[in-house]
Amino acid sequence: MTQPLNHATGLLLVGVLIGFGINLNDLAEIAVTSFFFYAKTSGYLVGILFWFIFAMIAFCISYLLFRFSFLMINWATPENEKEELGKNNWVLATIHAVVYIMLCLVLSESVSLLANTLVDYPEYPN
Repeated sequence: MTQPLNHATGLLLVGVLIGFGINLNDLAEIAVTSFFFYAKTSGYLVGILFWFIFAMIAFCISYLLFRFSFLMINWATPENEKEELGKNNWVLATIHAVVYIMLCLVLSESVSLLANTLVDYPEYPN
């Protein structure tokens, strides 16, 4: 983010929080399911550990998708995005936020299904 915080960077921050919420929402069901599974079989500590692992996966995926969307916007537009955000270019910030949210919507469910393979279920839960 650029300093000082202006409307464009604030708009991008809201988009990033929405995208992180999407990723966290998709991984939350798997995190809770794994917590209950490990709480019954291995104990609460392992369940809490897996819950934190899934939260960190959501954070890492959100960060990687943000960086990827940043690269896409820099490739697609001739402007330097950091400078334009500093100039309060809210159109560019809106486009970046929308691209990021779309990436999160498209990829978060498949990433959460892939992350669910980390849990040693005897059979895959519904």
